[in-house]
Amino acid sequence: MKPLPIGDIVKRIESKTPAATAESWDNVGLLAGDPQWKTSGAVVSIDLTRESIELARTKGYNLIVNHHPAIFPRQKGLARVTSGSLVFEAIRAGIAVIATHTNFDQCALEVVEAVSSGLGVVPQGRLHEKGSGQLLKLVVFVPEGHADAVRDAICAAGAGQIGRYDICTFQSQGQGTFRGGEGTDPFLGKPGQLERAQEVRIETILPRGLQKPVIRALLDAHPYEEVAFDLYPVEQGPAEQGLVRGLGYGFWGDLAAPAPLSAVTAQVRKLFQVDGCLLTPARAGGSDPLIKRLGYVAGKGSSFAHAARARGCDLFITGEAGYHLARELSCEGLSTLELGHPESELFFHSTVMGWLRELGLESAESRFSIQKFLA
Repeated sequence: MKPLPIGDIVKRIESKTPAATAESWDNVGLLAGDPQWKTSGAVVSIDLTRESIELARTKGYNLIVNHHPAIFPRQKGLARVTSGSLVFEAIRAGIAVIATHTNFDQCALEVVEAVSSGLGVVPQGRLHEKGSGQLLKLVVFVPEGHADAVRDAICAAGAGQIGRYDICTFQSQGQGTFRGGEGTDPFLGKPGQLERAQEVRIETILPRGLQKPVIRALLDAHPYEEVAFDLYPVEQGPAEQGLVRGLGYGFWGDLAAPAPLSAVTAQVRKLFQVDGCLLTPARAGGSDPLIKRLGYVAGKGSSFAHAARARGCDLFITGEAGYHLARELSCEGLSTLELGHPESELFFHSTVMGWLRELGLESAESRFSIQKFLA
């Protein structure tokens, strides 16, 4: 394999999971190491562990891609990079460390596909913790004849999806005016002259976290030297249905036919390769209630349990929810299945390893977990 600079790998992961889609408290991206270091492969691991560092050494890889940030919290983390810490050990071994965490969870629809298809579920939408504040309205003015190219570019970058519909835009026609100053190279006319151009106003919507790649695509596709565009905050929340990259976590959806809770639980355990799990069944519906609709969020999913209940789910699958919340949900008719935090994030490995293969890199996974379950 041809070694690649760590910086190039960071850019590829950033294109898949833009950092702006991460929660404000998160710490993602290149956390340790030099972007100019090169590597022919990477270890993929949920956490930075001695096992993952040793595996990288054995393989001769100079990179570990983690799900959980190894330096956290961000504002205090650097003080902990001391002799004997895992981050210090990785740097001393010439191993860079990348984290893609809540940005991965919001953007990697490959996980939705893997889990939903593995369970025989038709996904209907994402689970949302927030209401308003997640969307932006983009307005841009484009000369006639170039509207389609600009529309295609911004929608391909993540704009224009509302629920189960994509390429959702509105356009109107009008006249724009401009005058180029000294040293300009206007698309129409000459510098110093007032120009009038027939233009198309394009309006669309986008997830706030995808603002950077959408605007980059806009500027690349637009023919003007200076592009006139506006961004507005949108008060309404995302649509309940539809799998939108950069909005929401996990998914909710329906089984092809109702199945007993015991059968669905067995299928989940098989898919996630766990020996055991914590099940809190709903009080209503008998000892083995039928499951038609389920919701899934990896990791600590307690913030999304009521969203799953609001979507009419019969079963909520997550890494950890907590005793009191699980009992509360049980009384409300929602069964909760807790797999363990890292166990619920199993498909982080296969997804990131697929991205590395696209770059022509080797990869190895480290699945060490401090949690043990008994059937």
